[in-house]
Amino acid sequence: MPNFNDDLTFDYVIVGGGSAGAVIARRLADAGIGTIALIEAGPLDEGVPCLMDVSRLSEQPTSLDWGFLASTTDAKPARLNYSRAKVLGGCGTHNDCAWLIPPESDFAEWERLGAKGWGPQEIRSHINRLLSQVGVETRPDTNPVSAALLRAGQELGLRRTEFRQEISPGIGMLPLNAIGKHRQSSSVSYLHPLSKLPEMLEVFSETFVTRVIIQDGRAIGVETSLGPVHARNEVIITAGSIQSPQLLMVSGIGEAQHLGAMGIPVVADVPGVGRNLADHYSSAVVFELKESVPAWDVTPYESIMLLKVDADAPAPDCLCQFGLRPGNPSGRHGEKSTSSFNSEGRLIDIASNATRPRSRGDIRLVTSDMRDKPRIRLNYLSDPEDYDLRIIGEGMRFARRFIETHSFGEIAVREVAPGPSVVKDDDITDYIRSNLETVYHAAGTCRMGSDDDPTAVVDTALRVRNIASLRVCDASIFPSMVTVNINCAVMTVAEKAAATIIAAAKTPGSRAANEALLAIGS
Repeated sequence: MPNFNDDLTFDYVIVGGGSAGAVIARRLADAGIGTIALIEAGPLDEGVPCLMDVSRLSEQPTSLDWGFLASTTDAKPARLNYSRAKVLGGCGTHNDCAWLIPPESDFAEWERLGAKGWGPQEIRSHINRLLSQVGVETRPDTNPVSAALLRAGQELGLRRTEFRQEISPGIGMLPLNAIGKHRQSSSVSYLHPLSKLPEMLEVFSETFVTRVIIQDGRAIGVETSLGPVHARNEVIITAGSIQSPQLLMVSGIGEAQHLGAMGIPVVADVPGVGRNLADHYSSAVVFELKESVPAWDVTPYESIMLLKVDADAPAPDCLCQFGLRPGNPSGRHGEKSTSSFNSEGRLIDIASNATRPRSRGDIRLVTSDMRDKPRIRLNYLSDPEDYDLRIIGEGMRFARRFIETHSFGEIAVREVAPGPSVVKDDDITDYIRSNLETVYHAAGTCRMGSDDDPTAVVDTALRVRNIASLRVCDASIFPSMVTVNINCAVMTVAEKAAATIIAAAKTPGSRAANEALLAIGS
């Protein structure tokens, strides 16, 4: 670890070693455009069994989680544990390794919303580059419950689908960015082995960034828990959809009125910071199985189905995951917890979520100190047309039909929740409102948009509005939610961001190019 009493200066300073930060750091280092500091608040992940082995997720200590609490609606207090990883590799080090490539229609929508250059044709090469770096497997349906679910879905008219190749209505096994049980997170795929990192790249672990240093409208470095780190060319924030907007706001970039209320001097009035919070969230139908079945080998979710509720939807608008639950079927719903998925299961749930939810929440500061957790309001089911509620409800209605099939009837006894007495639409709606669970896919809080979009935080090159030499790159820049699990999308965004930064650095007359010439001259 360098001495923070020295003047630590790098060409590029990256804040956050998660799904995006690790990708950008490695690509910039390999391009040879300058020195890179990758600053991660958590510890290193390499060689830690519970971090490398997907099936040992339950063994991960709580010290590797930020411990955020969120409110699902304005009327409810912040009691939802909104888990975010505090470790190199970020949430890709503690997720279920679901790996789904967003359909082209998602990127077409981004472009329609003002993200020019982010359409499906432009993004394809970056997806291909990502796929050449990350190991992905689809496991066979050897578990008896998975096999029965897939057969039952086919009885109900769903097509057996290989979701590695296409995102279309159907049912199939879930592709995983894991080889066997070994995670293929951003850190594993781009940084390991850490002992052989390029000389241009230095990783700072257990180093918490508290503020971006801004001088004369330009980001020149960051303050950390160990001291300042300066940037000759750029500061790149990849701290995720909760902490990226928080870091901008404590640094004086955000809605002027909110910053003033927190006693923070306004550096740039950017009203969109922390707004537009999107998340996938679900409600589940729970069934009791005839007997306990072996735990699924790798993750609590082995298979999924995609549905089109609205025939004119550009892509599936409902995603349902099948999850084993341990617990007593005489209880209300059993105990659902990824921390216990590797025990035998007696219950199974089919959790339905709207793939492109329209409800939006926000991230707001509580104090001016980055160490204090922000207020997270998810605002589930808040869209005025009740679109999310309708899609989730239709997904649940379809899921309830599984008990009617021969294949599922062979292994399942009954519906535990909502239960056979819940039939009327109003009762189903009440059940959904009382039984919502997050999928932990926070996005959109530093959204990308065109220069004339007052709600945009970053432009199409991911540069923060009204501040030079500062970019944001993670799920927070999504203009709209993607149809599927977000990890692949985040890493794709990082690949494109890295290519953009490298191209800018190699442009004659750019700050990065000039710094490189000065370095050569010295």
